[in-house]
Amino acid sequence: MTLTQIRARFRQDQVLTSTTVISVADADILLNEGALDMNKRAKVLRMSGTFNTVASQQTYVLSGASPVLTNFLEIDWETGGLIYTQSSGVVKTSPNHFTVKSESWLDLHLPGWQTASASDTVSHVYLSYNSSGYLVLGQHPKPSTTTPSWKVYFTGRGTDMSAGGDYPWVTGAQLTHMEPHHKGIVYYAQWKAHELRTFMEKEAQKYMELYLAECEMARETMDQLFDAEIMGTRREAQVYAGQTFGGR
Repeated sequence: MTLTQIRARFRQDQVLTSTTVISVADADILLNEGALDMNKRAKVLRMSGTFNTVASQQTYVLSGASPVLTNFLEIDWETGGLIYTQSSGVVKTSPNHFTVKSESWLDLHLPGWQTASASDTVSHVYLSYNSSGYLVLGQHPKPSTTTPSWKVYFTGRGTDMSAGGDYPWVTGAQLTHMEPHHKGIVYYAQWKAHELRTFMEKEAQKYMELYLAECEMARETMDQLFDAEIMGTRREAQVYAGQTFGGR
C-alpha cells in the first residue's frame, strides 16, 4: 500500500474517521513511527554498505554526524555482521580472523592497545561511543593505510513517507514481500491514536496485540533467508544419504 492507502486503512476505524479526532499530519507521524518500530522489531530493511579505512584512525561513526554508512540503524549480525578486506585483497571474517569485543575487554586484556602500531591486519573490533555520544565502530590495531575496507550488514533506518504515493521504508519502491504486513503499520498508529487521543483503553489494547502479532509474522518473513539455508543443508544431507545408502 502507498501512504494514501495506508491513511485510508487507518480511517476505517470509525472512531478515527474524523480529522477532528486526529489530523492527517498527526496520523502520518504515528504511521511513520509505526513503520520505524516495525522495522526495528522485524528487521524489515536489511542492507549492506562498505567504507574504506583512514590511516591511523581507530574509530568510525555509524550513528551521528558524518557517518560512514547511510541510513544505519543497527548492525545485523545474523546476515553477516562485519567483513574486512585487507590491502592484499584477502577477505577476513569473524571469528575466523578477528573477534568482536568491547573496549573494557581490550583495556583489561590488552593494556596499551590504543597506542599500538598501526597495521592493516585487524585482530579485534568493538562498538563504543565517542565524546560526542556518537555510536562508533572501532578496530585494533588501527589501520596503516586507506586501502582496507569494511563491509557492514545492517538494518537500515528507512525513509519516512510524506507524499501520497510513497511506500513504507523505501519510498520510491515497493518491497512486495513485505506488503502483506503493511497493515501492521496501521495497527500501530491506531493503537497509539486510541492511547493518546480517544483514551479508549480496550481499543488501544486490541490494536497493540494485533500490531505485535503482525511484527512476529513480519519477522518470520524476513527470516526466510535462514529458512533457505536450513532447507539447503537438509537437501544436501538427503543427497549425501542417497549416495551413501541408496547404492547398497
